Amino acid sequence: MKIYIILFLVTILVLPICGSAHDSSTQQTTSSPPRTHLSLLFDPGFSMMSGAEDILTIHYGITREEDTLIGLRWFSEDQLIGKSGGIITRCAKYALIDIPVDYFSVVAAHEYAGHGARYRELNISNVYYGFDPPPPYGKGGGEASVNIVGNSISNDELLGIWQGGMEVHQLINRQLALRWLNNNKMNYRDAFLYFWSWQIRFAYIKDTEEYLPAITSDTDPSAYIRIINRENGFSDPAQPHFSVSQLKSRINIDLVNPFVFFALYTGLKTFMWDGDGTMTLPVIRIGAIEYLPLLRTALTPFGLEYHFENYVRNKTMTSLIDVRIGDQSFYPAWGGIGVILQHAFTNNDFSTDVYLDLWKQPALKFNTIPGISKGGSFGGALSLRGIFNLTNENRSLSGILEIGYKTVGFLEGYRYDASPVFRFGVGFYL
Repeated sequence: MKIYIILFLVTILVLPICGSAHDSSTQQTTSSPPRTHLSLLFDPGFSMMSGAEDILTIHYGITREEDTLIGLRWFSEDQLIGKSGGIITRCAKYALIDIPVDYFSVVAAHEYAGHGARYRELNISNVYYGFDPPPPYGKGGGEASVNIVGNSISNDELLGIWQGGMEVHQLINRQLALRWLNNNKMNYRDAFLYFWSWQIRFAYIKDTEEYLPAITSDTDPSAYIRIINRENGFSDPAQPHFSVSQLKSRINIDLVNPFVFFALYTGLKTFMWDGDGTMTLPVIRIGAIEYLPLLRTALTPFGLEYHFENYVRNKTMTSLIDVRIGDQSFYPAWGGIGVILQHAFTNNDFSTDVYLDLWKQPALKFNTIPGISKGGSFGGALSLRGIFNLTNENRSLSGILEIGYKTVGFLEGYRYDASPVFRFGVGFYL
C-alpha cells in the first residue's frame, strides 16, 4: 500500500511538469511522426510476441469504438456543477465500462498469451483456461492450468511456464511505449492498460509470501523462487539462496519508469478531470532526437535481469535500445543488448522494422530433470518485418511478413530453443 501512495503523490507532483510539456511540445516537434501501425499476427504455436500484439490491436478496436459511441463529455462543464458532473460521470464510465475491458485484456494476455504460449511451446495440450468476471463485476482473476505429469520437461522449461504470465506484460508495455513515442501522444485507454499491465505484475510479486507450505498452492512468483533455487542446489524452500524478500526489494527498480507516471497523469488528469482523450507525451529533446529512458526487471531461467530501456525517435524512425545485465545470485557475468528499429526504411508502399538481440547467457536445459544442456555463451536473434501497403487510400490496410532466426537462449517472448522467426498477418494504419 505504501508503494501506491508514493506512486500517487509522485504523479500529483509531476502534474505541473507534464502540463507544461503538454502545452509546448507541439511547438518544438521537428518532424511529423510516421503513422502508427497495428498488427494482427499469426505464427506456428501462436507465440507470446504475436499474442501481445494481437491483444493490443483488439483492445484498440474495442476501446476506440466504445469512445466513439459513448463519448467523453455529455454536457457543458464551464461551471462548477457541470464540471463536477463531468468528473463523476467519467469516473462511473471508467469503473463500469472501461475497467472490464482494460483489466480483462491484461488478464487474458497473462494467461493465454503468457502461460499459454509456454505450454504451446512445449506441446502440452488440454490446458484449461478460466476467467472470473472482471472488476467491478467480479474478482478479475484467471488461470491457465494443466496436469503436466507425463510431460518430460526441465526445471528451466518449468520456470518458463511460471514466469510466462508476467513476461507478457513487459511485451505489451514495450509496444505501447513505442506507439506513444511514435505518435508524440498518449491515449487514456492505452495509458490505463499500461498501468494495469505494470501494476498487476508489480503487485503480484509484492503480495507474495516468503514461504508457502507444501499444502498451499504456489503463485507465479513463489513457484519461480522455489524452482530456481532447487535447480541451483538449494532444495530447502525455507532457506533459499535467493528469496522472495530479495525479489520484492529488487523489483522496486520498476518504479524508475516515467511511462507509469505519465499513464497515471493521462488517466486521472487528462481524462477524468479535463474530459480529453489524449495527452502530448513529455520527452527529453536533444536537437531533433526525442528520448525517454526507463529501468525495469525481468524474471529469467537464470535469475533476475535488469533492463535499461532507451526509447528514441529521430525524424521518422522510432527505436528501442535495451541494455540488459543479469543478477549474479546464481551465475556470473551474463546479459545482453537488444535493438528495435521501427520504420528503418519506409516509402509510400513499403516499410521495414528491424529486431536484433545479442546476449551472453548460461546454458538452458531441455526435456528432462536435470535436463539436456544447450546453448550457453554467446547467442542472438535477428528478424526483419516487412509491412506492405495493400490499399492506396489512406494506406489503411497492409500485409505483414516477418522472417529471421534465433539461436538457443532466453529472449522475452521467444521460444527457448533455436528456431526460425516466422510471422505473418495484416496491419492497420491509424
